[in-house]
Amino acid sequence: MKERQRNRINIDALGSLDQLPAMLKAERARQGLTQRAAAEAIGIHFSTICRVEKGGWPDAPGLLAIAAWLDVSIGWFTAESEQRDAYRRGWDDCAASVRAALDGREASDQ
Repeated sequence: MKERQRNRINIDALGSLDQLPAMLKAERARQGLTQRAAAEAIGIHFSTICRVEKGGWPDAPGLLAIAAWLDVSIGWFTAESEQRDAYRRGWDDCAASVRAALDGREASDQ
């Protein structure tokens, strides 16, 4: 497999979600992708790309997909973010939903 080479911001330093729009735009430009093509490559809806590049926030699955595409960890974005608590609540809600779904499936399997 061909190793991906990155020529963008230093991902070794802690970042914040405020940098997400610039990172997304820079990576799209580096790859020569339109917003629609990037959305397809990432596996998210085109409107999510538009919203993020205008400074809005993606939902939790969108953030995970974008972070994976940018090849950075989620922790890099949330290190000192003002949005950290909101995302943490979102993750907790998501985890609770998954637990409930799994518990319900396990109960019906018995």
